[in-house]
Amino acid sequence: MIEVNSRVDRIAHQLREQISQGKIKPGERFPSERSLCSVFGVGRTTIREALRSLAARGLVTRSARGAVVADAESSLTLAGADLPALAAQTSIRQLFEVRKLMEVRVAGWAALRAGADDIEAMRSAIDAEAARNTERGNPNRLFHDALAKAAHNPALVQVYESGRHLFFRLPFYWKLFDDAQVRMTRSERHAMARRWHEQIFRAIVERDAAEAEGAMFQHLDIMEKDLLNRLPNAGSESANGKPYSHPLLADLKGAKKTTSEGIR
Repeated sequence: MIEVNSRVDRIAHQLREQISQGKIKPGERFPSERSLCSVFGVGRTTIREALRSLAARGLVTRSARGAVVADAESSLTLAGADLPALAAQTSIRQLFEVRKLMEVRVAGWAALRAGADDIEAMRSAIDAEAARNTERGNPNRLFHDALAKAAHNPALVQVYESGRHLFFRLPFYWKLFDDAQVRMTRSERHAMARRWHEQIFRAIVERDAAEAEGAMFQHLDIMEKDLLNRLPNAGSESANGKPYSHPLLADLKGAKKTTSEGIR
């Protein structure tokens, strides 16, 4: 992920330089994505991410003709935006789109299909979270691993495992914070995640697929909003450095903080 984002930043910087030097003028269309792929030697996804980051800064607009350089007035509105934070914001949203698409249904299937061993694996992960026991690995990750297995679909497990390194480690996000902020943020997020894991687990034990899916969606949605809310200078009105607020989490303020490795 770091490598991808560094390429995106490099390409966005070079395109921004061409705009500032007048090589590509306001109202002028960028070369096609295929042409840009050839010029920079990267795939279309990387080019699209670079163009999205320019659009977030107000330098580019999208039209039926493709990416077009914005006029000078509109480009000033976000001139002070922090590009790494904007890139992280985009990446976080995309990541959680995928997680919601997959894991909400996984929770429902787990409620319908989980066996005794699956239930015990989920219970063990939650107990490890509460005890801050990382001997078997990150308890947050272990809980989601157990959920995926409880769906009893080998093809789904293979897809889930192929994306697990993205789901549970977000280096592009942590680079924006110092060590103290990272420790505090992880601790607070682990506490939030544990509460939602308990809600999801109860629904699965009760074989309530709709409740399990709803709890999983809320879990992922709140964790996404909390991440975006913590981003420095992300251009969001809610980016105030405070965790995302939710009534269910109101009593977390005085809860004991965890120090487990990783992130939900």
